[in-house]
Amino acid sequence: MKVNINLRHLTAMQLSSLIFYILIGVIVLLFALFWIIGYDMPYDDNPDYSAPLLTDALIWFMIVLTFSTFGLAVFGAVNGMRKNKGENVVVNNVPARRISVAVIIGTALLLVLTYAFSSTDALLVNGERFTDTFWLRTAGMFIGTSLLLIVVAVGAVVFGATRYIR
Repeated sequence: MKVNINLRHLTAMQLSSLIFYILIGVIVLLFALFWIIGYDMPYDDNPDYSAPLLTDALIWFMIVLTFSTFGLAVFGAVNGMRKNKGENVVVNNVPARRISVAVIIGTALLLVLTYAFSSTDALLVNGERFTDTFWLRTAGMFIGTSLLLIVVAVGAVVFGATRYIR
């Protein structure tokens, strides 16, 4: 049986759903392989710790996924601004351009602030002190930004649910 999918004829929702399902499949496969293949391999320097075989593959997959997502977000923002030069500034009485710019600037500012205020205190990792300030701040930035954006999303849902009165 031959499957012929013409991506140009898919709607945005169909295309995003297809990409979502492909990503979920790859992630499930990668994590299953991570747990099945060589998960209990002992660490060479200290056999009390384990060194799963596919750890590097998992880390590189997450790095590629993060940077490609960031790249696509920047591409989408630039492409959207280029296509709507001065047009669609207000859509259905909603300031769409102002909201888009505020989200982009707000996210970038949030990343900078959470990086600046992240802790550089040493962590105990596998029995050794980890003191690399760049990576400590970077981890703190992603954790802090994620938590704050989750709180903002929950707040927006609650605000939207309470304000929707017919």
